[in-house]
Amino acid sequence: MDIFCDYCGAKLDVEHENCCTQCGAPFDNNAGVKAYREEKKRKEEEYRRRQEMRQNEYNASQQPSQSNVNSSRNNASQQQKIVKTIITVFIIMFFAPTVIGIIISVIGGIFSVIGDNIGDNFDNNNGYIEEISFAEESSATQEVQRVNFNETAQTDEYSFICDEVFRTDIMYGGADKGYMYVAFHLKVKNTTDEKQWLSNDLNCVYDGDIGCDRAWGFDEGKSFSTSVALSAGIGSDGYVCYIVPEKAKSVVLSYGDYVRVNIDLRDLSYRTESSQTSTDNT
Repeated sequence: MDIFCDYCGAKLDVEHENCCTQCGAPFDNNAGVKAYREEKKRKEEEYRRRQEMRQNEYNASQQPSQSNVNSSRNNASQQQKIVKTIITVFIIMFFAPTVIGIIISVIGGIFSVIGDNIGDNFDNNNGYIEEISFAEESSATQEVQRVNFNETAQTDEYSFICDEVFRTDIMYGGADKGYMYVAFHLKVKNTTDEKQWLSNDLNCVYDGDIGCDRAWGFDEGKSFSTSVALSAGIGSDGYVCYIVPEKAKSVVLSYGDYVRVNIDLRDLSYRTESSQTSTDNT
């Protein structure tokens, strides 16, 4: 079934793309796309159910023979355990006295050496026994850095800050009803003495754990790169844009495992953006 773009009329590749390859417009709300995906999902579920039924029938037919095999294996295993037990008893009866004698001799030698060393330490330190201390190694676990807008989060390898946030539009107009495009300016800096390869996931959530869709194509100078090689003391910056519900009072940007930035959205400034934008789940 051929499906065409609502904006330019071009044929859509719904199998491999999430936006029109001709004009870049998103087609998630296209009625034809929704119908195609629902029909595809229904067929896949029907195929999966048929496969499960066939597998269950096959498993049921194999149960009797499998039970016989398991019974034979259990009998053989029991016989092997009995033989091993008998052999172990004979070994203990013949060799136990010799082994016990060796153990007693070794323990006696150890205590003799310890006694000699204690005596030497007592004499060499004017009657005081030398104290032996043991250092226990511990590894420190890096903690998650939680900061607010325009505050710097500092980890062992880098610093991170969101120092600009504003509401914007794209060439197709504003976001869908109830949503808004929000752009963030981010900076990351290598704070070590060596060159670092920083590659961290960037996500945006609201209401605790609800993810926001990324608005791809937004360009206010340059996009923020989540994977970058930085020399010692060098930083990188750029913009990223997300689709956020208008009801959201704040969002949390997460950068890697150790940075969380809480950002208040209640008093956003507005800035026009004319770049092409498509949407995808982050």
